[in-house]
Amino acid sequence: IRREIIVGLLLSSVLGWASASVDPQQCESAADTPPGKCDQQLVPVRLGLEWFTNPDHLPLIVALEHGIFEDFGLNVTLVEPADHWEAEEEILAGRLDVAVTEPLHLAQDAARGKPVLGFSRFLHTDGGVLYDAGAGKIRRPADMCGATVSYPGAPGPGGPAIVDTMVRADGRTDCDPASYGRHNGGFFHTDALRSGEADVATLIFWNFEIPEARAKGMREAAFFSLKEWGVPDFCQLVLMTTPDRFAEMRPIFRKLVLAMRRATGMIHQQPDRARQYYYAYVNRDGADKTTQDIIDATFTATLPAFPNDNNMSSEYYERLMAWLIDTNQVDDSKTASQI
Repeated sequence: IRREIIVGLLLSSVLGWASASVDPQQCESAADTPPGKCDQQLVPVRLGLEWFTNPDHLPLIVALEHGIFEDFGLNVTLVEPADHWEAEEEILAGRLDVAVTEPLHLAQDAARGKPVLGFSRFLHTDGGVLYDAGAGKIRRPADMCGATVSYPGAPGPGGPAIVDTMVRADGRTDCDPASYGRHNGGFFHTDALRSGEADVATLIFWNFEIPEARAKGMREAAFFSLKEWGVPDFCQLVLMTTPDRFAEMRPIFRKLVLAMRRATGMIHQQPDRARQYYYAYVNRDGADKTTQDIIDATFTATLPAFPNDNNMSSEYYERLMAWLIDTNQVDDSKTASQI
């Protein structure tokens, strides 16, 4: 069942069309002639972010600020959520066309029968569980047995499932899964640890939370990496929409991916220019000193995290779904057709 659940669940033929040359019928005479150079009206695209604006969104910001989206005939609006939202509901309601999400959320939503379809992985970083090494209580994953875990979605099963997988991977198999405390600190992971409301925090990206924690005074902020301790590495960002919207806007989404690829090339080849675009977009100069330090450190840490290859591997999603089933986060009783 697990293999049937994953194959065709989250992937689309975007893997084929995202690398194709520009459609000559769109008034481009060659693959390197941007579509926006034609005399055509820009197509509006409303793209929802999964969190507040941060360096993880750099390809979107560079494409916007450098005019790359316009070159491809797109008028992209980045929509920052005022609070947590269910992106597929926003798309179904017509308020968004496409959104940013993480593979973990994509797989969970798909397993729950939500109409979601993922395409184009544009960020892949490292991350896992944040802890304060300076406090001395936690030195290795096994030390987290019975810890209070801060994570968005508490008191759901996700946070303890991640931590307990790491504890077991470190050799401690006698830890009671019910022993973990659950704290919903949202995405304010550093604040949860500094306040003492949690011992560890999960669903963190190292390129953001580690520099942020250190800038806020947690000098020995550290993390246990998912990829090193038995948890499928979901420290990625992908684009998602609904199957119906994908079918409707497929040629437009193709241009969106190609524009982001061009922006990724600029990020790697002209990082100083990308930094200028990002600093202007987030108004770094108007921020206080601590926030400026966080902006500087997180930007530098995030620069290497944008892959040229946007593929979403079916083997990876098979393993991710198998882990979700093994840790009782999704129901194994559903058939592939129901999911």
